[in-house]
Amino acid sequence: MAETLTADEIAAHFSAMDDSVTLINATVADDTEELALHGSAAEVKLMVTRNTDHLELQAAHSWYSDSSVSKTAYTDAITAGKAYVAG
Repeated sequence: MAETLTADEIAAHFSAMDDSVTLINATVADDTEELALHGSAAEVKLMVTRNTDHLELQAAHSWYSDSSVSKTAYTDAITAGKAYVAG
């Protein structure tokens, strides 16, 4: 069944995705704050994984591919997040 979302619902999904991008990029750049918050590198990696998973799940929806919004920030954050977790 095709998804039928309003423009506001789609904007809310992109906003949540933007939050994930911000969190992934900030953690990859300097994970000191996240380490203090989560207590261990393993917990920080789980948090990054949850956020990269969120981006990938959202990217699978038709509203994502149908949107004219640039996807570069999302794909770059997925790549960076996966590299961080693997490192």
